[in-house]
Amino acid sequence: MLPLIRDLFAYQSWADAQVMQLIEATPAAQNDPQVLQLMNHMHTVFQFFVLSVQGEPPTREELRREQPLDELRRSLQKIHRLADGYLPKLRESRLRDVIEVPWFKDFHPTCQEALMQACMHSQNHRGQMLTMLRTLGADTKPLDYIVWVSQGRPAAEWENTSASAS
Repeated sequence: MLPLIRDLFAYQSWADAQVMQLIEATPAAQNDPQVLQLMNHMHTVFQFFVLSVQGEPPTREELRREQPLDELRRSLQKIHRLADGYLPKLRESRLRDVIEVPWFKDFHPTCQEALMQACMHSQNHRGQMLTMLRTLGADTKPLDYIVWVSQGRPAAEWENTSASAS
């Protein structure tokens, strides 16, 4: 299971970077409240599960904080780098361990379930984001897992050359 989880995390990093570049390259999206709210939500859930598996769950207050786009980019990169450093060291036996979610008293997911949730949660929201970005004038392209695979599993590119060139 770990090879699949690591693969999905690498895909998510690539897809998140692609979405961030699209937002930054689309002036109407940069301050759009719905875009920012959805990106914050996607990041918050991802961050929560990644940090919880590592035994350092953020507080509800930390999770409720809405970040502006530039902070969100840095925070998203940071949590992906953290996951990139953690996942290679993770052992298969750890996947069966239960994590505690303080506000879900009767729900105790395993590390495997939490890591899968961290990846799978964003998939639907990424589709929503692409739809919103298209309506705001972005030139979107498919960000499906299979597209990433067909391109040779490229690493995430967090620098937006088109945004910095303008």
